[in-house]
Amino acid sequence: MKETRYSLFIRNVVQDALLFVFLLIVLSVFRGIFIWIFADTLIPGTSFNEIGLTLWYGLRLSLKTAGACVLPVFVGATLVQAGWISWPATKIRFGWACFVLLVLSLLFQMRIPYYQEFHHAFSPFIFNTFHDDVGAIVSTSIDQYHAVWRTIAGFGCGAVLIGLLYLCFAQLTDWLTRPFLHIRRRKWVVTATILFLVPFVVFVRFGGSFTFNGSIYWKNAARLSQHLLNEAVLDDVQSLYKASRLYKKLRKNAVSVRAEDVRLAAAHLMGQTDYTANSLHPLFERKAVHFLGKKPTHIFVIVAETYMMWPLLEKYQSYPIANGVRRLLARSDSLLVKNFLPASNGTMFGVTSVLLGIPELNLQAANRPTAQNPYETALSVQLRQQGYRTQFFYGGFPSWENIGPFMQNQQFDQSFYAADFGGQGGVWGVADREFLAGIEKKITQEPSFNFILTSSNHPPYKVNTEPEKELPTMEELEALLPAQTADKSLVAARMWHFAYADKYLAEFVEKMNSKYPNSLFVITGDHADRWTLQNSPTDYERTAVPLLLIGPALRSNTCNKRQAASHMDIAASVLDLVLPPGTPYQALGTSIFTPVADEIPVGIAAYSWITPYELGRLNEDKTEQLPGTDRSLSQQERKQVLQRVQDVQTVAAWRILKGVQLPD
Repeated sequence: MKETRYSLFIRNVVQDALLFVFLLIVLSVFRGIFIWIFADTLIPGTSFNEIGLTLWYGLRLSLKTAGACVLPVFVGATLVQAGWISWPATKIRFGWACFVLLVLSLLFQMRIPYYQEFHHAFSPFIFNTFHDDVGAIVSTSIDQYHAVWRTIAGFGCGAVLIGLLYLCFAQLTDWLTRPFLHIRRRKWVVTATILFLVPFVVFVRFGGSFTFNGSIYWKNAARLSQHLLNEAVLDDVQSLYKASRLYKKLRKNAVSVRAEDVRLAAAHLMGQTDYTANSLHPLFERKAVHFLGKKPTHIFVIVAETYMMWPLLEKYQSYPIANGVRRLLARSDSLLVKNFLPASNGTMFGVTSVLLGIPELNLQAANRPTAQNPYETALSVQLRQQGYRTQFFYGGFPSWENIGPFMQNQQFDQSFYAADFGGQGGVWGVADREFLAGIEKKITQEPSFNFILTSSNHPPYKVNTEPEKELPTMEELEALLPAQTADKSLVAARMWHFAYADKYLAEFVEKMNSKYPNSLFVITGDHADRWTLQNSPTDYERTAVPLLLIGPALRSNTCNKRQAASHMDIAASVLDLVLPPGTPYQALGTSIFTPVADEIPVGIAAYSWITPYELGRLNEDKTEQLPGTDRSLSQQERKQVLQRVQDVQTVAAWRILKGVQLPD
């Protein structure tokens, strides 16, 4: 039978509809498999009703994904062939469908290890990949997350789905098309099809609703009580879309910041009606108050790889992975800030925020033209002016994240990298044992500021366990895990490497403190948000890192310590302690020793904030009450906190992107 324009149109519409339904089924099956894989993280007794709602909300949301995938072939194949009858619509549609199915299969394979590591299907952090050490990431992906096998599995799954779609087209197209070919009033069929498409597009666009109020989309998809189920609602395309929107929003807000916005933010932060200065220097100016009484001989600021707060909590005391730092906490000259957030969820963000005393907005401050000159707020710059020799120690490589040139530009007198410690180690650098032992040999009697970045507590978890007889074995750690723990061997490996990093960090501090007792030590983690021992951890357990200070006469200075802070406050805290009273310094952060008065202290991160009472995420209405407090913020207090976060981030964005000067 010769194909007519009408028969081809009907056939194309039928195949578009089949592809749409097929994609919906695939996305729903992937969603169910995802929930099944991580079912051990669900709260015991989770009802089928909750899982059913997850699948239902997910199906509605995936209408958008399926519609977006089918729209190009409807326009580029179906409509084009309606006007140009010889157009190869069937081949174009099938080719496009093959591509879509392969992409969906590969994304699903990526989603599984990504969720294991970051507790999100996808997050804005994924877009920072190519600013990192790509080679090390690829190596880690292959060793730790079996990237090669997952890629093969993705292509294999895609091939199976392509075969099923081919059978679906072959078996159902003619059967579904045939009834329409016997209708005589064909114009009515075409008209009815076009008229049907209008409400159908609206229905798909709003996720199974004809109005925006009844719609479901990435911003309001978190309707369940459990994190896993809320993540499962988002298919891989929607999750990537959400991550990209959050990433672009943060960057757009920062990149598009205007001088008038900065002046308004600065006025808010200074409690004034306007800000007329032509630079940020007046806003940054602070004066030291809480002098230790004697200038420290050495200052050590240690940013420890993935050193999280939760292993130090009392509920996890039975797990012997943080014994070293617990020993430091028991000292009479130590101080711990528990309600403390890292700058973001990546190492370099933490490094720049701690060093520069500003929040890192995922803008890669170290790679910006403004970082080619010293930051007036940088710890290294200001302590060098006070006569300290400034030294940076990193067991990795100077090419990572442009860290070599960046540290040189921030006036470090000398920087030491893997080659300076024998060059042995994994893809991320020299193991902490050799690295920290090497640093000990490089510290002399000359007063120094030492900025240290460790690296062993990091995938692919390949530190040699054989020499470490004092640490529990991985088998012993695995035996401590709850029976329902998934992939116990991987969790045990993570625990062992945490214990390893903790052991040598504590020993380094103890040795240096014994040799140079008049020293100040500041210890924090670069980020958290990787793994916990809880199936459904709180946001606090997932994101918080510790801030630990050790120094002479420190406890006598704790009466006014702020009960919430973040990486950006470390520089101000150090300068507040080591500079004689009244000495001016530059910082955007606030010393943890600054009196709170009527203001609610807040720690500011790229995507979240913390107070003594609550932890919240930006772009989300939900907040979490912190352990040990029965108070919540009032609506007015929360509004004030969010205003401060916005003001600080506005100023930081200008400083990172455009410098310290403001136009007249």
